[in-house]
Amino acid sequence: MSSNESKEHVLRMAKEQDVKFIRLWFSDILGNLKSVAITVEELKGALEEGV
Repeated sequence: MSSNESKEHVLRMAKEQDVKFIRLWFSDILGNLKSVAITVEELKGALEEGV
């Protein structure tokens, strides 16, 4: 599956499952755990451009 196909799959599944918010977890440069929540409307931009 290509990167573009993966993005489209994620977007399609979010719509089918009626997802409202997505919580993204990551670690900063010092290794501290961080999180951010985005709406499903912001998901496409996050997948293409980052958060």
